[in-house]
Amino acid sequence: MEQAFTTMRDLIRAFAAAMNFIEPEVEGHHEQVAYLAARLAEEMEFSVQERSLTFYGALLHDVGSVIMRSGRSLRELEALPGALAKAGAALLRKTPATAFLSEIVGESQSPWRKIRELTEVVTRPRFIGQVIHLADAVSLLLKPEERVLNQLGYIRGVIGQVGESEFHPKVLEALDRLMGRESVWMDMQHASGAFLAFLPEEKNVTLPETVRLAEFVSAIIDFRSPFTAMHSAGVSATAEFLARLAGMSRAECGMMKIAGLLHDVGKLKVPREILEKPGKLTDEEFNVMKEHAYYTYIALKDIRGFEQITPWAAYHHEKLSGKGYPFHLDDRDIPLGARIMAVSDVFSAITEDRPYRKGMTEAEAMAVLREDAGRGALSPALTELLLLHFEEINAARAAASDAAGRWYRESMAEKGAALP
Repeated sequence: MEQAFTTMRDLIRAFAAAMNFIEPEVEGHHEQVAYLAARLAEEMEFSVQERSLTFYGALLHDVGSVIMRSGRSLRELEALPGALAKAGAALLRKTPATAFLSEIVGESQSPWRKIRELTEVVTRPRFIGQVIHLADAVSLLLKPEERVLNQLGYIRGVIGQVGESEFHPKVLEALDRLMGRESVWMDMQHASGAFLAFLPEEKNVTLPETVRLAEFVSAIIDFRSPFTAMHSAGVSATAEFLARLAGMSRAECGMMKIAGLLHDVGKLKVPREILEKPGKLTDEEFNVMKEHAYYTYIALKDIRGFEQITPWAAYHHEKLSGKGYPFHLDDRDIPLGARIMAVSDVFSAITEDRPYRKGMTEAEAMAVLREDAGRGALSPALTELLLLHFEEINAARAAASDAAGRWYRESMAEKGAALP
């Protein structure tokens, strides 16, 4: 039996924080929707399983925004009838760790009038989708700069105008009962971690389960841009392979895989126009890009079980010479895992295909890696170990990158089908 590696509570808190990197204009929106949806589910006396589905579905209801942004704000995407929910459902279906939520998220923008037209029997996923739909609408109406209790009349009026055309009557009744509980709304506006009190269970998560969840988060990171669509998968496969060659244990290799999948989570904070710029960045743009490793550290540092993973992931731009960023560590402070990650990141970046260029040949890549090692950017010993097994490692990287690329292209096609 696999031992516990971390907890779902820590992973959920970190995931919510990372989602805020993407949507700074509605920071805390996902947490608010999860909180209010959980309160509505509690008010309607949902079963334990249904509360769990409501909570996770609400937290992930806007996940489709990562493949639909294209310059649009989240509020603009919310206004596209059903498109955001369909894109999110498609993304969730692609991994076993989240597939069970796809139908609920797919229904989270469905107006009640359309559901009534389609069927006389309302399935539980559709009903739970109605709960999330209402919680989402209320959260978007809240103005963070105004006192929340003074906004309840306005919110009640707006929701009342659309009424049962948009929302199931039983869900509206539950919201009306919650309107009289001041603490609910104070929590929603001011207590950023309040949603965690409604986490369905304090579930321990094994290392293999954490890997699967990290694969999903990695897709969210990379799907923001065709320039990064395959990168984290390639880095992860390279780092895991190199860690095994370097003598790391089976568990450490699994942790290295997670570090590779999540090493660029801080890029969720970087504007897409910088991520997708094919030419040289300006000094100002590069300063923005340099922030991403710091935000990777911020996103991962409070997850129990990630005490080693966090520095391995966050230090991937540190250099043995001390001239890396953003922490300016040197060879005395950079752990083996971070050295492996740095080599893997450079190797994957120069060998993978990008929309604006082909990956380097073996000879070209070897020359670049040896030059970086020679000037103190990369570990010479790990660089030579990788080059000694170049063909095997490159095959593993290519296989992982190709799989991620297929997933990205399929998701983009589904995105197109979802748009009105």
